[in-house]
Amino acid sequence: MKKKKLGLIIGIGISVALIVGLLTLNLKPPNPTDLVENGLERLNAATSFRYSLTQHQWVEGKDRVLTQVLGEKDGGNTHILGQMAGSEVEMIKIGDSTYNKEPFSKKWIRFATTQASQEVFLAELNPLSSLQMKELGEVKLSDQAKVNGEKVWVCELLPSVQNQMMEAFWTEFQYTLYIRKSDKMIVKATIQAKNKVKADPMTMSIEFKDIGKKINILAPDI
Repeated sequence: MKKKKLGLIIGIGISVALIVGLLTLNLKPPNPTDLVENGLERLNAATSFRYSLTQHQWVEGKDRVLTQVLGEKDGGNTHILGQMAGSEVEMIKIGDSTYNKEPFSKKWIRFATTQASQEVFLAELNPLSSLQMKELGEVKLSDQAKVNGEKVWVCELLPSVQNQMMEAFWTEFQYTLYIRKSDKMIVKATIQAKNKVKADPMTMSIEFKDIGKKINILAPDI
């Protein structure tokens, strides 16, 4: 009888130790650098997603909304709708062709090449361009939060960016990435920087959803 009780106690002790070990393993925070590298890799590999992008800039002491658009991407096709510099904008990019809707006539105009439009609407047409980095720099796991009801890790970093447009006008970049716990996917990014000439601050916020889902983007009838 004593041997049975001793065996039962030992068995319970081993089970408790295993449970505590598993809980400790699950509660241990991930390596922030690995988390960011994996999140960037997964997001850049996504073939389709929807997104919202908002950009603020301080001009003469006032906070101004430069860009506020909703967008969707499916491979090389993109559709954006919103406001830029106080004007309504709607654009559709299908391969090498770009269609722009005139805000007053509501007519679509087709451009045979996207080079010029990409120079102006780089982040708006391709939000992933703002997340290209030469070096991550120091990465810090700062917090846990929720984005659209989903649990996320919050990582902060001071990277060197790999984007000629951003490098030309901005400096002192600070990134905050929100990485979904369930699949380690980046679902939100905020970027802070300063104007190279006047040191005025700029902030950009990008949220991603419907990542990998089927999205149909068609050329407009013109």
